[in-house]
Amino acid sequence: MIAKRSRPRSRALHRRSIYRPDPYRDYGPLSTLLRPSKRALPLAWIPAPSDQMGQFFASFAAGHTTASIALQRLLACGPRNHFYRAVRELGRLYKTIFILDYLTDPALRRRVRRGLLQGEQLHALARHVHYGKRGHADGRDFQQQMSRASCLVLILAAIIYWQILEIDRVLRHWDPAEDGIDPALLIHISPIGWDNIILYGEYALDRSLVARYPRHGRVLGVEN
Repeated sequence: MIAKRSRPRSRALHRRSIYRPDPYRDYGPLSTLLRPSKRALPLAWIPAPSDQMGQFFASFAAGHTTASIALQRLLACGPRNHFYRAVRELGRLYKTIFILDYLTDPALRRRVRRGLLQGEQLHALARHVHYGKRGHADGRDFQQQMSRASCLVLILAAIIYWQILEIDRVLRHWDPAEDGIDPALLIHISPIGWDNIILYGEYALDRSLVARYPRHGRVLGVEN
């Protein structure tokens, strides 16, 4: 089984709660963050329904359900349900591990920051592509809105794919010794860009297809 770990950006990190597995242990500098008794983490609740939790999380990857539907069913169980408590404590455990890793690992913070910037860049590209009607999806029903969103995703994928091909073409003919470019800068190149793409098309005026009214001097475009 392949484990997947998300690395989200935590806003107001100083307000986030971390949890301790042993309520009687002295955690040194972290003790001030772990004083409330509600931040104790009962690990004994987690292993019992492990098979059920495996099926629960595997259903996301298999596409049998969505996260929103699964969470609705989970919340319907209530805090007294053992499976609910096991999933809750498992989430708190991963959250605590991530926050501690984030605070102590500068490389992790850089990766999270880089991923955040790429996400914001992708959203900016989507806003530039979806410029019609000020970016509002005004479909009358859900199907029309989904079709519009799917078209937007298709265009974004085409732009990124074309950028990847162009980057690959340039790198195939690139010689660091001749060009004098540091290869370490390649990690900062991203295909999510549109400075070299004309999103709104090109408009060329052919003067041979333009005629003037003899009296008023107005310009009239003649269709070919």
